[in-house]
Amino acid sequence: MARVLYIVARDQPELFAFLREDFAAEEADQVIEILMDRRQGAQPCEADRRDPRRKEGASVDLREMGFVFVRQQAPLLQRDASGR
Repeated sequence: MARVLYIVARDQPELFAFLREDFAAEEADQVIEILMDRRQGAQPCEADRRDPRRKEGASVDLREMGFVFVRQQAPLLQRDASGR
């Protein structure tokens, strides 16, 4: 089953809160996962560009739209009790 991952730019906490509230039922059903961007640098490293799991243009989308929408075919990793 395809799942959806929203990655929200760190400078968009209001958007992050809105998406978490708006998609609470879908998150509970583990159909959607909403995460804050955890990257620390402005540019992804060269190894990241070759990683097939990376969405091309994600950094641009984060900068311009404030979020990235990714459809995943494989299951998402389970978060620990702290939500990470």
